[in-house]
Amino acid sequence: MVEISLKEERLPGSIQVQQLQESFVLELIREDWLSTEQARTRLRQLKLSQLAAEGLRLRFAAAELKLPPEELSPASRRRQHAAGMNFQLACRETAAGWKHIYPFASDANPLQLFFLIPAKEGPEHADRAGRFMEELGQRLSTCLEYECTIIAGVELKGLKRLKNAFASCLCALGRGSLPEARQGEDSRAASAMTWLPPDEERRLLHLIGTADTFAFGQELDALFGPGRQEALLSGFQLYQGLRILLLLAVTAGKFAFRGSALSKYVWNSHSTLAACITAPELKEQLSALGLLVMEEVKLARQSPERALAEAVRRYIERNYGWEIQSAVAARIFGMEEDSLLRHFKQHVGMQPADYAVKIRMGRAEQLLPDVSLKLSDLALLVGYDSPGHFVSAFKKYSGRSPKEYRERLLRNRR
Repeated sequence: MVEISLKEERLPGSIQVQQLQESFVLELIREDWLSTEQARTRLRQLKLSQLAAEGLRLRFAAAELKLPPEELSPASRRRQHAAGMNFQLACRETAAGWKHIYPFASDANPLQLFFLIPAKEGPEHADRAGRFMEELGQRLSTCLEYECTIIAGVELKGLKRLKNAFASCLCALGRGSLPEARQGEDSRAASAMTWLPPDEERRLLHLIGTADTFAFGQELDALFGPGRQEALLSGFQLYQGLRILLLLAVTAGKFAFRGSALSKYVWNSHSTLAACITAPELKEQLSALGLLVMEEVKLARQSPERALAEAVRRYIERNYGWEIQSAVAARIFGMEEDSLLRHFKQHVGMQPADYAVKIRMGRAEQLLPDVSLKLSDLALLVGYDSPGHFVSAFKKYSGRSPKEYRERLLRNRR
């Protein structure tokens, strides 16, 4: 593995590099990880070493632009877009003034922006997230005409708890707009945000990914079932529901062979869950979402094999920077390896490993015009720990070395 120091954290001003970094932070939430160590490797490749450190403590903050109802109509779409652009710009400019605060957004909701905030040692960094949120609030109040909500989840330790930390942020975002009777501090919530350890997450992902509706219903019954009709939904129960929602979003994205509409719908459903008053109401919403996702899984599995092959192709396209072995891809999608290879070759015209190289080379061609990027850094960004391996792969793909390709581009610009 290539060692990358924290001094190398920020590459010279490449917007494309920032987009790669932001995209990967989002994918850490929305994708089924191969392993924590591979996630750390990819973070180092993307110059996000702060997030790959052992003993990482992190939390998420969220900002949401609250447009009045009349501005949310289709007739006001242009004003919505302009307001969202101004909101995102102000948020990103504020975050740019803080070292190691990483903003990211989902295309599912342009009126929300999230921030991954790793903790830093030293008294000068005390309440770093709180001070950032205060500055952001002041900035948004002066440059926007609409109200904004800014809130943070709990701080957790370890990269493997990243999704738990994000679910706690969604929980805080949802409860921030709830009636006073439900805003009381739940004593269990902060200490229990480690619910759903990796092994249990893997088990639940498997039953959703195999469309086991009966087992999924049993899980919901155990968490939110009978005997709880009278009690108001607790913060911990909402957190559990949102954590399950993230599993549904992961599966919806994984099997989205027909487009991203379902994935966006599931992702945006956190506000619907937050509006639930009782545990059975939350269970009903999760059950309906689960059925939608598992119907998509069934459709992918029962359709001609090209549907699953297309889902695998999209997965590789989103995660080209990972080292995805065909056996691992087969396990993720619940397929036999031979079957995956055969159907993928029929659908795409090449094997999964070759397709991953093609995507990497395409990304390299997009980055090569940026002369501020060293070729050794570019190799890391597209998923190669060894610059030599990158040069060999690129020359085999394009017929030129990366250096020759860049020089030719520069000559053609003159």
